Amino acid sequence: SSGINAEYGKPGISFFDRVLELFKFASSKVTTSEHLWKCYATLYLEVPGRENLSLGIDYLIKGYHACSLTIEKSVENYLQCGQYGEMIFKFVSREEKDSATYGRHLQSLSTILQILITKGHKLMEVTDESEQKEAIRECLGECKGFLEKVEELMLYT
Repeated sequence: SSGINAEYGKPGISFFDRVLELFKFASSKVTTSEHLWKCYATLYLEVPGRENLSLGIDYLIKGYHACSLTIEKSVENYLQCGQYGEMIFKFVSREEKDSATYGRHLQSLSTILQILITKGHKLMEVTDESEQKEAIRECLGECKGFLEKVEELMLYT
């Protein structure tokens, strides 16, 4: 932001709305780029004073769906999808329980975690390398733990 400040005489945050417009346009044209959705989500989740947890979670879920298109291609792709499960869990946990989107986000997260667990078990069967098996096992354990917590939270919605 210091480069933007020096060049245009405005703080970087003053360009936030234009950046959002750019992401809105780009995401309407390229719907399968997990990196685009993750960056878009970050704008709503991590820019101080501009947070919109609900939209950020929606875009993380879209990022997961884009990532999941290649979930079975490799262990790395599976683990990357697992990171989305973890990120979504982190932010849904912060969402207000009376928010209009909380129940929907919990349901989406539950489905994502169930898919990750199923795909992880299948990947374990076809993976020979011990380091990769350990990474899958670790991701599976995290997903199972998150799913238990999500199912508990769903009891109260």
